[in-house]
Amino acid sequence: MRGESGQGIELFRLSGVAVAIDYSWLIIFALVLWGLSAGYFPDRYPGFAISSYWIVGLIATLLFFASVLIHELSHAFVANRLGEQVSRITLFIFGGMAHLSGEPEKPAVEFKVAGAGPLTSLILGGVFWGVQQAIPSAPAFTLWKAVFRYLAYINVALALFNLLPGFPLDGGRLLRAFIWWRTGSLTRATSRAADWGQGIAWGLIALGAFEIFAGALVGGLWLIFIGLFLRSAALSSYQHLFVDRMLSRMRVRDIMVTDPVTLTPDLTVSEAVDRYFLHLGFGGFPVVSEGRVIGLLSLPQVSNCPIEQRATRRVGDIMRRMDGSIAIADTASVADALHRMAEANTGRLLVMDGERLAGLVTRSGIARLVQMRMVLGGEPAVPAAA
Repeated sequence: MRGESGQGIELFRLSGVAVAIDYSWLIIFALVLWGLSAGYFPDRYPGFAISSYWIVGLIATLLFFASVLIHELSHAFVANRLGEQVSRITLFIFGGMAHLSGEPEKPAVEFKVAGAGPLTSLILGGVFWGVQQAIPSAPAFTLWKAVFRYLAYINVALALFNLLPGFPLDGGRLLRAFIWWRTGSLTRATSRAADWGQGIAWGLIALGAFEIFAGALVGGLWLIFIGLFLRSAALSSYQHLFVDRMLSRMRVRDIMVTDPVTLTPDLTVSEAVDRYFLHLGFGGFPVVSEGRVIGLLSLPQVSNCPIEQRATRRVGDIMRRMDGSIAIADTASVADALHRMAEANTGRLLVMDGERLAGLVTRSGIARLVQMRMVLGGEPAVPAAA
């Protein structure tokens, strides 16, 4: 599965791609470990020591999530090779997500990136099946054969589930790529694929309810949660595309705050807090010295400065110094400004006209603009369930 943004605990980087886990991943890791070690392996292969079940259960769990990670890495590597920017992967309670910086430029790119994940899972399924076939059939190796047989089945199941034609699953993205190629409209293709995504989500919810009535409470609830997640993801993905397309047509100069209030670098932090942040209620201010912009002071920098030091430390000591990450041209699109804010981890950008400070653009200001456009007639049509 692929998404647009995300947070988590970063574990490591591989070829420029950061791999992180969401806190919710710890829950599903524990559930899978428990289910395999205390349920699946003892029920299917009785007669072994409890410690043996937990050892193979832990190995199977680690290899399962390694398979999920490899699935997502395949998306990221193919995307980066084709010009899309994927710099982060997050594992969470419903699996994994490769975070995109934007939408693909062509249907062919979408098709190749989306297809990489299921294809990789099918290959992994074949590899694990080959390993279990190579392990001797002696009783001492029974549990090890079971581990790799399970991994073969689960990778094939992962591929088939992701191939369901509902956005934002990989199959839904393949469907979107096909409709986009046929119609030439990414927005129309996303709407139709999101329709299918909602239909599949409602199908999973209905199946989950049926399983609950049949006595499978845990499995039924799990299907319902997955269905609700997919439905929400389908809606938010379409709305995100609508907003991104709307903001791509607007320029920063059209929405920026002109003649913003500025600070001087020799002002103490306590003076900046009392006379500017608290008095005016703004979340950040450009810092100007002798008519030249030298930085940006926002609430995060102030909050990181200990209260007892604010009377002696200066704005110039704690500000974020001027560089390309916190500045943007007034001719850039508002969508570019949002992406730049996300990359720089800031809620505002300095708008520059050459060397001159032209204004300030903020994330909260963009959010208010989007809300007003939707209220005043720009709200995207919500896809209906297929």
